[in-house]
Amino acid sequence: MEAIENVCQRIIRIGFILLAFLIPLLLTPWNYELFEYNKMMGVYLLTILIACAWIGKMIAKKEIRITQTPLDIPLVLFLLSQLISAIFSIDPHISWFGYYSRFNGGMLSLMSYGILYYAFVSNFYKTTEKSIGISLLRALFSSATLVALYGIAEHFGIDKHLWVQDVQSRVFSTLGQPNWLAAYLVALMPLSLSFLVNAKLNEIKSKTNQFPVSIFYFLFPSLFFLTLLFTRSRSGLIAFTIVDIAFWATLFFLSKRSTENKGLALKSNKLLFIIIHSVFTCCVFFNGIGISNIDSWITARGLQQKFISIINKEATQPKESDIASPVGPALETGGTESGEIRKYVWQGAINAWRSSPKTFLIGTGTETFAWAFYGNKPIAHNLTSEWDFLYNKAHNEYLNFLATTGIFGLVSYLFFIGSFIYICIQMIHDQYKKLQKEKHNLSFDIRHLTLVIGIFMGWLSLLITNFFGFSVVITQLFFFLFPAAILIFTHDSEKARIEKSFTMNSSLQKKLLALITGITSIAIAGVFLFWYADVQFAKGYRLNKAGQYAQGYAPLLLATTINPLEPLYHDEYAIGLSALALAAATQEDATLAGTLAKRAITENEESIRISPNNVNFWKSKTKILYALADYNPSFRLFARDALITAEKLSPMDPKILYNLAIIVGQSGNIPEAIGYLKKAIEIKQNYRDAYYALYIFYNENKKPTEARQIIETYLNSVDSFDEEFKKLVE
Repeated sequence: MEAIENVCQRIIRIGFILLAFLIPLLLTPWNYELFEYNKMMGVYLLTILIACAWIGKMIAKKEIRITQTPLDIPLVLFLLSQLISAIFSIDPHISWFGYYSRFNGGMLSLMSYGILYYAFVSNFYKTTEKSIGISLLRALFSSATLVALYGIAEHFGIDKHLWVQDVQSRVFSTLGQPNWLAAYLVALMPLSLSFLVNAKLNEIKSKTNQFPVSIFYFLFPSLFFLTLLFTRSRSGLIAFTIVDIAFWATLFFLSKRSTENKGLALKSNKLLFIIIHSVFTCCVFFNGIGISNIDSWITARGLQQKFISIINKEATQPKESDIASPVGPALETGGTESGEIRKYVWQGAINAWRSSPKTFLIGTGTETFAWAFYGNKPIAHNLTSEWDFLYNKAHNEYLNFLATTGIFGLVSYLFFIGSFIYICIQMIHDQYKKLQKEKHNLSFDIRHLTLVIGIFMGWLSLLITNFFGFSVVITQLFFFLFPAAILIFTHDSEKARIEKSFTMNSSLQKKLLALITGITSIAIAGVFLFWYADVQFAKGYRLNKAGQYAQGYAPLLLATTINPLEPLYHDEYAIGLSALALAAATQEDATLAGTLAKRAITENEESIRISPNNVNFWKSKTKILYALADYNPSFRLFARDALITAEKLSPMDPKILYNLAIIVGQSGNIPEAIGYLKKAIEIKQNYRDAYYALYIFYNENKKPTEARQIIETYLNSVDSFDEEFKKLVE
């Protein structure tokens, strides 16, 4: 059984190395969501391999071994808070599997991170830390280098023809979004700096010139920082600034007391600080940080424009088009200022938390922010440029936990964070005391401690970037595994194991190992099937969007067959079936039209059965029934009922009220339609379509004075330059 134990240990080791190397790089062009879905599937696949190998190792050794850590209680409390919220969720499916297109944050993902945490601390300890540490760090930095190089290549247009976004202005490399790439790079930046510092300390200790090694380690932080600038991520730059100051301040403080040759160590660190920040300054001088008002004073282009303006006696401010400015998603650079939009999204999170005693304690349900915001969004949000956007995250990790998992979830999350910060500060303080007492050379301890400080500062950067955004797969991996790595370095995990030996004969051992092998194979096959179902769904979805419903039928049918648990598949399949039903009705094939219409309604009802509080599925039901109303007029009444349900789930959505008005108006109930439109204007005072529909309905109801007044109200209070509306009152 020793051979099996060694094989299992090797699988665990390779699994973690693959996590470090592969996850940041995983993406495919075939999936519905190209980036996060593949990364999450990769985490699930490797978690299965690692967990089953860990169990197999324990069976082979006839021992249950789980390492106790100082974070056990905080971590268990946090996972318990998420589990309770998932059990009592308004959408259990999302709470367990995650929001489709985000995936990270559901209970399955959180359980995976918890398993990985304990697998790491239980299978790697001080006697093996150097070997596994070197392998993991090589994988981590090799992957990050590829990610950064691709990001730089993006800046110079290598794949600009592939994306709708202006990827040259704001790169996202293999992460899928500029802020996510920035958070990933900033988390690794302090670690790369610690390697640079340790390379110089090794040179001092050995009294040999290791200039090529130092140059090599200079490349990582320089490369990461340049790519960070190309993301134009403000949250990333803020996080980097804070952790960079904290890293060097801590290092200078400790290096004063580190060894007998402390003068050399301190001078070395000061020199490194000056050199690396000179490199950073040059990067900023030639590329800017993406904030035009600042770039006009600190970049070569901005200063050049100022100089030209002075020479030509023109305006002292450079043209906006001449200065690098951030280009990105609407949340950051849309018509409404990003801070204003965030204010309303954050207020919606607080409103959801306060909406009931249940949500106050345990939230709306793990990962259900999309539906929480729909039901609690501030009315003022309807006046922003993103008034009809769906937010599946609060764009603040802490408020996201507050809304979805309540006070229990947020406090347990902060307790985990606070506990780990306390552990690290206490460890650094103990090392400082040790440095004051010891007289012999402690350069190894300082190099060891420098690495721990680098990991800790990288972890702290996640807390900052999460304040302005939210975690994704790779940053969530860092959030759980960085503490595990530090605990291995600082905690005697060999003495903190829960060990329980048990007896079994070799026959039973073989049967259990065979069972674990079978379960592993089935679970891995399940992950691949789920991935393939998504590929088929993406294919069918794109064909539907292109109006090729007949071609989209087969892949959507296959997707729902492989993964019948995913309501989004049923919903999209229903949309395609309804379109085919209408086509059959047009061709006067009543039998086929009736069969397809019935199947469309059944598929949509299945999506609603799985996720009854998903507003989008009720909207889809309305569209399907409304489209089929020409085939069967009674469907129009059911379409109205579906919209009424949607309005209850999302009372601040003026589009729902507008569509209700259209449906009841077409049924001849003009007064009720007018009432819905007035309510739509109450919650969105600049809703042009609602004003125009009111004008039409007033005229149909023989009220020309009211019709004229509603157009004049729009012109006086919303847009006095609307030429079409002006013609209506002339």
